[in-house]
Amino acid sequence: MSCTGRSSVRSVFTAKELEAFVDAYKIPKRFSPTLSGPDESAECTPDIIFIYTFSFSSCGVRYPLWSFKVDLLRHFGVHFLQLHPLGFMRVVHFELSCMAVSGEPSIPLFCMFYKLISDGDWFTFAKRKDSVSPPCYSFMPTSTYIKEWKSRFIFVSAAMIPE
Repeated sequence: MSCTGRSSVRSVFTAKELEAFVDAYKIPKRFSPTLSGPDESAECTPDIIFIYTFSFSSCGVRYPLWSFKVDLLRHFGVHFLQLHPLGFMRVVHFELSCMAVSGEPSIPLFCMFYKLISDGDWFTFAKRKDSVSPPCYSFMPTSTYIKEWKSRFIFVSAAMIPE
């Protein structure tokens, strides 16, 4: 995956927003949620990663990640940080749709509806045109989300998100 542009993106998240985010999404203090410094960009180290707050606030991602999300990301060989928020929105919607009909989400079932595609510097899930059924959503926003989602990130311990 290309990281083009990530080294130039700076977080606009404030200390007040960080405190509210950590409290609202129950991010444990042991993961050391912190803001980036004025010269720090969205770059990971072996011990520290960044998370996009939009994935939590608008896509229904919660900590800890449900095993289906972790298994799905492992299946496709994609890290949490490489998946576009709209792709995560599709995963969460699929999980909830399965639960609504008393079903268990599974990777083979997910793959009947979606395929992993590259979307520039990101990966996302797109509906399959050859699916035997229509996708489990009738409308997916494409341009109504916050355009600045890439500049709204915080740093956390790498232990928060499984490899």
